[in-house]
Formats: sequence, structure tokens, C-alpha cells
Amino acid sequence: MADVKDAIEEMIEESYLLGLSEEEILADFSRFIDTCYTVIQDNVKSREALSRLAENLAREKTSTRSADQSTDLGKVAAKDAQRACAEKAARRKRMVLKAIADYDPHLVRLINEQRFQVDLQEEVARPKFKVRQGHDWERYGQLLLQAGCITVIALILFLIYLRF
Repeated sequence: MADVKDAIEEMIEESYLLGLSEEEILADFSRFIDTCYTVIQDNVKSREALSRLAENLAREKTSTRSADQSTDLGKVAAKDAQRACAEKAARRKRMVLKAIADYDPHLVRLINEQRFQVDLQEEVARPKFKVRQGHDWERYGQLLLQAGCITVIALILFLIYLRF
């Protein structure tokens, strides 16, 4: 059952990565490794486990860079290269998460929370209109001034009417 879950999560990750260019896939993988390293550094207390996990993450990061630089893109069409890069990145992400889960499954949940939280914050666009908080006293002042002008005009008209 766990293999099916891993396969599904890998396919979901791969489908996300297929929408990115190769450079974006590599940047996403690099951010993933950095997020893993940050969570591990913050939550792992054992120096031995921390150094072992950090070493594995560093190895993954450098092996991905060197493997991607050594591929011959002239032989493979651009779409196929992108698909291969996405498949490889998704597979490596699952392998990294599996290795971390062997140490502590709680870390995987923390990594996923931080990783997807970052993605959501980056995607949020600022509204193009001004969001007002609290009372808009300037608007109230303008309304009061308009009401006062109308009252004065009405009073003048009423006084003119009474004299004639």
C-alpha cells in the first residue's frame, strides 16, 4: 500500500514539474533540498543523524547538478528532455523524503508543510485596489462637509422664501 501511495505522490509531483522548464525544475529541486536541510537542521538533535542526513542532501544536490550538465540535449528533443528531467526530479524528491522518513516520519510532514507554504506565499498576488482597514475618516469628513453645504443652501432658500 505504501508503494502505491509513493507512486501516486511521485506522479503528482511529476505532473507539477512538467509545467516548468528545465531551469525551473532544477531551481525547484534546489529549493526542495534547501527546505529539507532547514527543517532537518531545526528539528534533528542528534549530531550524527544531522551530519548523515545533511551529507545525503548535499550529495543529491550536487549529483543532480552534475548529471543535468552532462546530458546531451542535442540527441533528445526538448520536450523529452524536460519530461526526463521532471521524472528524475520527482523520483529523487521521493527518494530523499523516503530516506528522511526512515529517520523520522514527522520530519517529512514538516518539510511538506514548509515547502507548500512557501509555494502558496509566492503565488499570492497583491490586490490592485487599496484594502482599507478601520474607518475612512476622510470620506466621513467629505460627507459631513457636503451635508453642511446642502443644509446652508436649504436654509438660505428657506429664508429667501419667508421674506417674499
